[in-house]
Amino acid sequence: MWRAFAQGSGAYCRTNTRKGPRLMPAQPTILALDGGGTHTRAVVIAPDATVLAQATGPGCNPFDRPEWAENLRHLLEQMPRTTLQSAVLGMAGYDAARPSSAQQEQVARAALGPDVRLWLENDVETAHRAAFAGQAGVFVLAGTGSVAMAVGANGQTARAGGWGWLLGDEGGGYWIGRKALGYATRYLDDPSVPFAAFAQELLHSLNLPATGPTAPDALREWLRTRTHPRSAVGDVAATVHTLALNEDTYAIALLRAAGGHLAELAHTTAKQVSNLPPSPLPLAWSYGGSVMRNPVVLQTVTSLLGAEPHPATLPPIGGAVLKAAELAGWHTDATWICQLARNLTHGKAIA
Repeated sequence: MWRAFAQGSGAYCRTNTRKGPRLMPAQPTILALDGGGTHTRAVVIAPDATVLAQATGPGCNPFDRPEWAENLRHLLEQMPRTTLQSAVLGMAGYDAARPSSAQQEQVARAALGPDVRLWLENDVETAHRAAFAGQAGVFVLAGTGSVAMAVGANGQTARAGGWGWLLGDEGGGYWIGRKALGYATRYLDDPSVPFAAFAQELLHSLNLPATGPTAPDALREWLRTRTHPRSAVGDVAATVHTLALNEDTYAIALLRAAGGHLAELAHTTAKQVSNLPPSPLPLAWSYGGSVMRNPVVLQTVTSLLGAEPHPATLPPIGGAVLKAAELAGWHTDATWICQLARNLTHGKAIA
C-alpha cells in the first residue's frame, strides 16, 4: 500500500525549534490518472511538481474489461489521498453523456471522497493537453484502439475515431492484430497462400502449431481461453512489429495500412477546425500510444500528413496533471511544466 507523507487533510508534521515542537501544515497535493484500454497509471503531485507517488495497473475501459471498476477503485485506493485538492482522470471510453461514464464518476468519487475536486475526461483529451500544453494542434492516439483530436486556433475541438474494436479503431493495435490473425486463418485454410511464412511466424509467436490437423483448433482454443480477448489480439501487433523489423513484406504492408488509417483520422479532425487546405496538415501534430512508436507507422503518418511531428511537451498523464493543477488554483508556468516533464519521466513510486 502507498503511504502519504502526512496523514489526514488536517494533518501536521513536527519540527523542533528553540521554542519546542511546532506544527507545520501538510502540503497540498493533486492526483492525475491516465487510463487506457490495456494499462492505467496514476500519480500524486506536490506543488513544486514533484512526483510523490505513482502506481500502475490494468486497463479500466468499461467497453473492454468487465472488471474495470475494480481495477480503477484498487488503483485509486493505493494512492495517498488525505491532502488531495483535486483529481483529474483521463479515461478510455469516457464521455459525459454515457451511462457507463456516470459509473466511472461514481467509482472515482467513492474512492477519493466527497471533498476532492474531481474531473473526468476522455484519454485523448488528456493526451492532447499534454502534448501541446493546452495549445492548438492535432493529436493521434493509437494503442489498442485509435482516435484523433484536433484543437483549432480559436479553441474549436473535433474528434474522430475511438469507435471501439467492433465498430472501428482502424490502425490501432487490435486492428493490426486482427488483420494479422486473419492471415493466419487463411493460411490454415490453404497452406499454399503466398504469405505462409508470415502466418507461420505469427502462430509460432503464440506457441501454436502451424501445421497438422490440430493447428486450426489450437488457434480457436487460444482465443477462447484469453482472459481479455481484445487485449490479447492487440498484443499480436508486437509480433507484427518484430516481423517488420526483420523486413517481412506482409508485416510492413500491414503497418503501412495502419499508418494510412491514422493519418486519415488526423486529416478528418483538422479539416473540422481549420479552413486551410488539408495537405500538408494545417496544424502542428503529435502522437502517442504503442502503435505510433512503430517506425513504419510513424514514417507513414508523417509522410501522409506532410510535416514532422511536434515533440510532446509532456507524457500523456501530464495533461491530467495540468488540469488538476488548474482546478487546485496552482500556478503552472513554463519552468514548472519543464520540471514536471522531468519528474514524470524519472519519478519513483513510494512504497
